[in-house]
Amino acid sequence: MKILLVCESSHKFESGGRVVRYLTKILKEGGHIVKIVVLKNDESEDSFYIENDVIFLPLQTGIKERIENLLLLKNNDVKRFKNILTEFKPEVIHFASFDDGKPPRFLKEATSCGAKVVLQPWTMQFYCAQGFGFREGKKCSLCAGGNYLNALTHNCVSYKGITGIIKRKILHRQALKADVFLSSNSELDSILLQYGVMKSKINRFPVPFDYTFKDTDMVDGEDDFIFFGQPNSHKGLQILIDAFKLLPKEKLKIYPLSLPKSAIPNDNVEIINGIGWSSGLAEAITKAKTVLIPSLWSTSTEYSMCEALLFKKPVIVFNVGVHKDIFKNNYNAVVIEPDNVEAYVNAMVMLNENKELRKLIGQNGYNTLLEVNNPTRLNYLLEEAYSVRKNKSSIEN
Repeated sequence: MKILLVCESSHKFESGGRVVRYLTKILKEGGHIVKIVVLKNDESEDSFYIENDVIFLPLQTGIKERIENLLLLKNNDVKRFKNILTEFKPEVIHFASFDDGKPPRFLKEATSCGAKVVLQPWTMQFYCAQGFGFREGKKCSLCAGGNYLNALTHNCVSYKGITGIIKRKILHRQALKADVFLSSNSELDSILLQYGVMKSKINRFPVPFDYTFKDTDMVDGEDDFIFFGQPNSHKGLQILIDAFKLLPKEKLKIYPLSLPKSAIPNDNVEIINGIGWSSGLAEAITKAKTVLIPSLWSTSTEYSMCEALLFKKPVIVFNVGVHKDIFKNNYNAVVIEPDNVEAYVNAMVMLNENKELRKLIGQNGYNTLLEVNNPTRLNYLLEEAYSVRKNKSSIEN
């Protein structure tokens, strides 16, 4: 099968790029022919670009191009994309991910060329102006049904964001013509149904994680609790701050992808900036007792979660998104009902005092990671989706 992957990144140090690399690996091992279109120029010096057919198509973002996109005009970007479709003749066009960064005309060309079109949202950017379906401390899907003016009336965007609202509306209309939507969890299933997707078009598929990307030393750490990722409200940062106010003798180390928007008031919370995979993050995870994953949105298989499981670290999560589908409390994670600070504190105290439980949960979490991301299983699920073979198990596995 000839498959065209359309993505925004292929870089080895970006989560989006790592997803595309693993998808490519899985598909090629399954005997498929894969071409990759990257919608920005992020080539780095590694073997991936030698071993694979990659085309960089950085999108033009000027006022002229934005107007052309809203009018569904065939601008230079669209012409280049259509030429790729004509020359490659894909049987499947897989948008990984599907979000508001994809020009609506690209979807129009994809659905018109005879290939099966597969859309894989990783976050909620396809309908949500804030990106994660999260507003005022709660999950929000007001715009998912197509009334994007809600973003304006609820102050998610200003009047300057009108063009973004219009683009999402146009993208929405084109997206519903796709053949398959890949959903990472049951909550996203419900959002896609609200978006207008027929249930028969929804297939369950994770945001895949290549668990071979990093050699790890599997040890039970004796250092502090850690959090790494985006220090934002949808990732539950305020929950952690409130929790550690109640645990003054314990210490939290935060390794943020960006600076927190407000100062951290707790003396026992340390912000450590500039740490990534090439500069000490692996060592920090190895030393940690527990990794805290307090995401509150309808989360996908986030990479921070997968990376913690890879190091066999016990995680404490809220019962949202994919966590509902893959975790069992005190077996492969500690699962807490959302916004329950007291329960989160109790969970940290429990793991802090029970080394054997930490090791048990860490090992079971690691096993879950391997089961979810088994390449044979993922290849089967992709082939099932690409063939548009639907059965009851497609959104239950």
